[in-house]
Amino acid sequence: MMKIGSLPGMFRRFGEDRRGNVAMMFGLALVPLLGVMGVAIDYSRASNARQALNSAIDSAALMAARDAQKLTDAQVIARVNAWISDNLPADVKGQYTGATVTIDRTARTIKIDAAASVPTTISNILGKTALPVGSSSQSTWGTNTIELALVLDNTGSMSQNGKMAALKQASLDLVQIMKDATQSTDQIRISIVPFSTRVILDTSLKDSSWLRWDQTQTTQSCSSRWPYACTTTVTPITKSTWQGCVTDRDKSYDVTDDTPSGSNAMMYPADFCDMYSPSSQAKVLGLTSNWTTLNNQINSMQPTGATNITIGAIWGMATLSPNAPFTEAKPATTPQLKKYMILLTDGDNTKNRWDGNGSDSSPAVDARTTLACTNIKAAGVNVYTIRVMDGNATLLKNCASSSSMYYEVTAASQLSPIFKQIAGEISSVRLTQ
Repeated sequence: MMKIGSLPGMFRRFGEDRRGNVAMMFGLALVPLLGVMGVAIDYSRASNARQALNSAIDSAALMAARDAQKLTDAQVIARVNAWISDNLPADVKGQYTGATVTIDRTARTIKIDAAASVPTTISNILGKTALPVGSSSQSTWGTNTIELALVLDNTGSMSQNGKMAALKQASLDLVQIMKDATQSTDQIRISIVPFSTRVILDTSLKDSSWLRWDQTQTTQSCSSRWPYACTTTVTPITKSTWQGCVTDRDKSYDVTDDTPSGSNAMMYPADFCDMYSPSSQAKVLGLTSNWTTLNNQINSMQPTGATNITIGAIWGMATLSPNAPFTEAKPATTPQLKKYMILLTDGDNTKNRWDGNGSDSSPAVDARTTLACTNIKAAGVNVYTIRVMDGNATLLKNCASSSSMYYEVTAASQLSPIFKQIAGEISSVRLTQ
């Protein structure tokens, strides 16, 4: 095959050659040779035009999705064509032949099929006067259906450095963003899971079949006079004395969302509240789109108790599951449903049902958290983690669904911007193909 780089030499030799058959052969070869060159040049021009068209219609698709709710179909179509034309390079704009815009307001999608016709240059010798190019893009407006669990550390250390006040404001900001992004009833629902070493439920749930009542509290009283004697009292938890505290399930159900059944080990243990998880702790709120209820629940949070991230994460998962103890969630297989969890803590794991003293970091409790996070992500939940000044950074990084979904907070004032960023990511318009 003759290389294009050899053409100058070939032309020079042709000029020096006086034989007629050479001139004739060269003339015969020149036409297809120029045609091949023209095709290569025109193909490159068409490729460049297609890339420019791709970029322009992707941009137009996002613009159309943003404005679709405010415009009629005719206005959207006109704006799309104008947007594409305005965003094409000058040498491609004249080749743009228009776009077919398909708007589905039920599915909230906009599909754009755009075309351009690139005039050929030298290759028109072969009878090809233009090269058609096309591209398509689709976007959605609004959001997918979203279920979001806010798993929030409510332990005593959150009282320091303005962390609780900042957390409340950040959570309120996030709820407002989600409210503004909602376009239909229950399109976005949020649960709130405040945690310490236990979680607190509403005591109206005391007759639920998934609760068990075998936890006890041991107290000791001693006489103040000789002969000194101490009496140990073991008190079982009862429905009448229960203040709403629930502790970890038996291992290994403590790190799963397996539905409680007839097995006692699978039941959730109603427990006594104590200094590590006082009854004043804010209660768990299942998925809801009642924005007033969400705001009130956030404002009821107060810092108290010690840290058990595992129980917070697992109850966050429980609110995202359609099975007991909470049943508001939709199945994970529901089309266009996205499940998210934001897990925030400002400290190390210090105590669960079996391990830890409530003040020092406990590797045994960390191990349970790791297993819980693994199971939550395996269930299809997208997990964001936020470390507020203190805590096990490695544990939280590994718990997040990706490195970009882990955040380090060094000052309480950073919480609101981070929550807004996450809310924007969750509710943003995205290209769908």
